[in-house]
Amino acid sequence: MENHKSKRSVRLALVLGAAVAGTALVGFGGLAAWQAYTQNAGNAFAVGTLSHTNQVGAGVVCNSTLSSSAPGACSVIVGGPVGSPTQLTSEFTGTSGTVTIKNTGSLSSTFQMLMPSAPAGGALCSDLTLTVKDGESPAATVYPMTALTAQMAPVALNSSAGIATWAQNDSNTFTFTIGVTSGYSTDDSVLGTSCGFTINFVQASV
Repeated sequence: MENHKSKRSVRLALVLGAAVAGTALVGFGGLAAWQAYTQNAGNAFAVGTLSHTNQVGAGVVCNSTLSSSAPGACSVIVGGPVGSPTQLTSEFTGTSGTVTIKNTGSLSSTFQMLMPSAPAGGALCSDLTLTVKDGESPAATVYPMTALTAQMAPVALNSSAGIATWAQNDSNTFTFTIGVTSGYSTDDSVLGTSCGFTINFVQASV
């Protein structure tokens, strides 16, 4: 009688153990099947555009290039081009021209003006001077009167609002004035000589 009761207790314990084990499996399976998550999709990056225009007077607009070299199609600011320069006389006192720079890209930028090399020519360069002023009111001198004998180092340029960082569509007009020294009209060494220089406008994103 005692032995029979003991066997029945063992069977009951086995049944209860199997039930608990089954419950554990169902519980584990339920945790694996149900999930919750959040998704932060669409993370991406892009680079805006860097470009500007150069317009001499009311002439043709010249577009920038993404390289260190000038595009070669911009108009002459003052004087005549190489091969047909403006012919000066002893009575020449000076001339000027304007160039307008506009930030046409989507990136905020800074601008610099420079001569990639020293003015080329003979004695005439020593008798000519260059002054550059901006289009603000009153106009500010961005490059003081200097004889055309040395290379122009990079000069920072402000927008018409007087700000060093140019936003999209910001612009400014710069006046280039060529003058002469006091000894120009009596300097016989300039006869038959010429003087030429190149101006680059360089844009960099900020």
